[in-house]
Amino acid sequence: MLGSSNASTNGLALEHETNSGWHEANIRIDDTGALDGICIWFDDLFEAGYNIETEDLDRAESIWKTRKLIAPSGKRLARALFDAYRASPDNQAWQHVKIAYCRDIGIDQKDEKWISQEIEDGRLSSDISAYSEWNDIISSKDYIIDYDLTKSKPEYTGIWRVLPAGIHPATLRLVRKINRLPLGALGRFKVSDVEQEALAGISAEAVKRYSADGRNAVITIAQALALIDTPSKGGNPKAFERAMIEIYEEAKSFGYIPSIFRKMIADYGGVETARRLIRKPVTSGFEKLWENQRLDLSVEALIVRPEWRGLFTDEELALARKRLLQLDYRVPD
Repeated sequence: MLGSSNASTNGLALEHETNSGWHEANIRIDDTGALDGICIWFDDLFEAGYNIETEDLDRAESIWKTRKLIAPSGKRLARALFDAYRASPDNQAWQHVKIAYCRDIGIDQKDEKWISQEIEDGRLSSDISAYSEWNDIISSKDYIIDYDLTKSKPEYTGIWRVLPAGIHPATLRLVRKINRLPLGALGRFKVSDVEQEALAGISAEAVKRYSADGRNAVITIAQALALIDTPSKGGNPKAFERAMIEIYEEAKSFGYIPSIFRKMIADYGGVETARRLIRKPVTSGFEKLWENQRLDLSVEALIVRPEWRGLFTDEELALARKRLLQLDYRVPD
């Protein structure tokens, strides 16, 4: 018997979407010639090996620690989907989690006929569904949390996994319903009742902000959480984003160009960028502003200003105040 079967992600050198498509296999071999070839192959491997010294272990430990920072393996960071995102928002697995709000749920008659025929002929299973005309938004690696907007209130229809491209017309993305989101080392998550309600509650705003036709929208988990976590009162997110850009422009005036900060604003928006920076350890950018006696240009100083406090949670405001007070920066009442 020859093979490799690992019970957990810890046993594999693969993470995220790569690991979700990986299969383990064992094979029973009786052929003498094949067995001889395998023995020779193993002998060559052992011959090429070397004794592991302390310096090798130290180097391996350093590499492992770096790898864990990028993609923590085998450790479930949270028990709920939203908590998992907030604990590790930069994890690559989130790139393939999207929320779809659909008012136009039908597909072209020709495509519908094609699907029906494929199911009838046994080439597709009966649990297959499809999205139409969204190939530029939804990829074959995505997982879709879907809402039907045709009813009096948004209806959660489940989690759908997008099937590989190339087995259907170019106008369609075929999907199959699944019970949990498989997010690699982060864990496998259902969308809880509370999370379903929260995502339903932002449907109108999501369509308003991100829809091309005013009827349907596909948004990222980052965009969804930004809408959920932003109170309806207490500040204008667009105005706050402009204030964040003003920080960037003012910092340039004394030779500091926070390019990563500017890219984050473009990728995530002002409010979400501020949240991410507040929840991280002190950045080199914060230290640079302190060295130049310009902590007034820090994200921390911005969000504790009275006009923006309503956009952030009490926890986020407390983190910002604590960081500023540690450096004797006067925080407004």
